[in-house]
Amino acid sequence: MFADTNTLYPFYICDLLLRCSEEGLFEVLWTEDLLAELIEVIPRSGHKKTQAVQNMCAAIRNAFPNNEIPRSKYQDLIDQMPGNDPDDWLHSAAAIAGAAKILLTRDTSGFPEKTLARLGLRVTNVDQFLCEQFDIFPDDLIRILDEQIKDLTRSRPTQSTLFDHLSRPTSAPKFVGRVRRYLGLVAQNHQI
Repeated sequence: MFADTNTLYPFYICDLLLRCSEEGLFEVLWTEDLLAELIEVIPRSGHKKTQAVQNMCAAIRNAFPNNEIPRSKYQDLIDQMPGNDPDDWLHSAAAIAGAAKILLTRDTSGFPEKTLARLGLRVTNVDQFLCEQFDIFPDDLIRILDEQIKDLTRSRPTQSTLFDHLSRPTSAPKFVGRVRRYLGLVAQNHQI
């Protein structure tokens, strides 16, 4: 799986995706171009300070050194990519060169789905992708969410607070709805 820059913030989504990759639910691929764009875009949007984003990128490099797609592998593909935005060409070329099956983005219009599907790359959004992962790994995702809550010592979110952050329209509201229903059913079954 390769994620467009716009899917890696808010931080809670990026953290969840990386945690799932660490647990082996799926593999997150990255490029230096992606990390450079994160360092440029996120501070400008006011979501995080530059140093915090640089630290996050360093953590990605350290945690997933074998998941980097070097630019030399996709450089020749960039100009051949479909779509209107050259910035998006970098990401779709990298995803294809890295043999990713899925490209996550909020802006599916920037990545022509049918054309990229013919190249073996499915374009979808984070919410849909996390729903699909939850259908396959519900207990793992519940455990990972619980660990995320425990590990976020600086912001100290409760389950409800984390779910509120994740359920914003730019995050994964359908996924959170599934998780809440699942937890409600589990609680109901324990009461019976």
